[in-house]
Amino acid sequence: MLTRLFDTSDYDRSLRRRRLMGFGLLAVGLTGIVCYFLLIDGSGTLSDYARGFYLGGASGISIGSVFLIVRSHYLLTHPEARKKAKIQEQDEREKAITAMAFQFAGLFTFFAAAASMFVLVAVSQEAALAIFAVIVVYSLAWLLASVYLSKKL
Repeated sequence: MLTRLFDTSDYDRSLRRRRLMGFGLLAVGLTGIVCYFLLIDGSGTLSDYARGFYLGGASGISIGSVFLIVRSHYLLTHPEARKKAKIQEQDEREKAITAMAFQFAGLFTFFAAAASMFVLVAVSQEAALAIFAVIVVYSLAWLLASVYLSKKL
């Protein structure tokens, strides 16, 4: 879904950018896999959760990036499939649905984080502060995006 946010006026250029983004994500995934193997020693300094995070997160990112690379390359080399995908991505209804879905997900995440802060204060102040930091980052991102978009549009 995030790849649809790329400008599709020059669809071939957009697909090449997506493929580059896929290689960037693959680099992130491979970095996590390398960390998994290099940071884990026999002494057990990393918890099971951290080891699972490195292996699971890095594997998921790597697999997803490979799918993105393969799909972008397929669309670049098959004109009929590229034409069909371009029509689907440039559909105004599809764009409106994507924008509304992002808006709903953002609002839901914001309010869920705010509600979870009340629960976490009793359990762990550090976790509550981490959730508060997420809310602050979300709010700053919204503020910067609204200022940028008001000047751009």
